[in-house]
Amino acid sequence: MRETSIPNVFEENGTIFTRCRDCKSIYGEVVLERGGSCYRLFSPLRSKFASSIRLGFKPDIKEEDHILYLGAGAGTTASHISDSITSGILYAIEFSPVPFVKLLSVSEVKKNIFPILQDAQKPRIFGIFIDRVDLVYQDISQPNQVDIFIENMNFFRAERGILMLKSFSLRSDHSPDNEIKKLRKHFRVNQIKDISRFHRGHLSIFVSS
Repeated sequence: MRETSIPNVFEENGTIFTRCRDCKSIYGEVVLERGGSCYRLFSPLRSKFASSIRLGFKPDIKEEDHILYLGAGAGTTASHISDSITSGILYAIEFSPVPFVKLLSVSEVKKNIFPILQDAQKPRIFGIFIDRVDLVYQDISQPNQVDIFIENMNFFRAERGILMLKSFSLRSDHSPDNEIKKLRKHFRVNQIKDISRFHRGHLSIFVSS
């Protein structure tokens, strides 16, 4: 296997894996053992982040990062990001109680995931549980998704951010191009990757302050 530019994320023949210490399958994914290490299959069909990496997305992530994940859902992608940041912390924000229950169970295995049941639009409320944020990762299907991203980036003074922009969720008068222009007013937009091959109408965007 070949390690990608992202820590503990590997590629073999076009398939993405994350190296994990616990050797446990979280949601039924395949786990391989190679040379004394375990690798969890990270499917592009299950995760926008996996599909982004598969298509050449190269965000700057460090093993020691403290990451704020907005819209963590049931924890599928969060569990793989947890594998990447072996000496870091993942603050996983989810608003819906049903997926949050599954996210809690994931955090029992992935000890560096801290689930928070809260609205991503209210960083002043959930911010009391967070010491610092190096990177904001957001995957939220709301018309004001870019505004939510900008507010959290600025509130936590994050150096880097990854936004999964869903064009179908934007208001009819808000085009992806205009939303990207809005991002450029606040941050340096380093990379934009169209991942419609796996997730229709989605862009992966990496920014830095």
